[in-house]
Amino acid sequence: MESKREESHWEMIGTFGVDSGQVLITDPCYLSDWKVEEFDDKKVEAMKKSKKFSYSYNGACARTLDDSKNRRGAGSIGKGCDGVVANTGFGDGVYPVYAKFREGRCKELRIIFF
Repeated sequence: MESKREESHWEMIGTFGVDSGQVLITDPCYLSDWKVEEFDDKKVEAMKKSKKFSYSYNGACARTLDDSKNRRGAGSIGKGCDGVVANTGFGDGVYPVYAKFREGRCKELRIIFF
């Protein structure tokens, strides 16, 4: 069993660039289901109204722009298990990603947006 000190250690594992003010966490095996499309205001507004967010750039935009239920721009897209999106606090930039490990496996991820 790891000590509390070892378990509480966050290790920087890398960074990622953001150019749309949002982040998507998904399993790469679902990427073949990603609907490739250009941003469309009408689609985004329709998804916000229907609360059905497609697994696409428009779906990600609609979810991160939807501030209902105090989520303030975060939640699932697609079938509910395809991915999770969130706005990045202050928008575009390069963000650090930290991880906690236990027994050699990634236990948690943390992204600092601001």
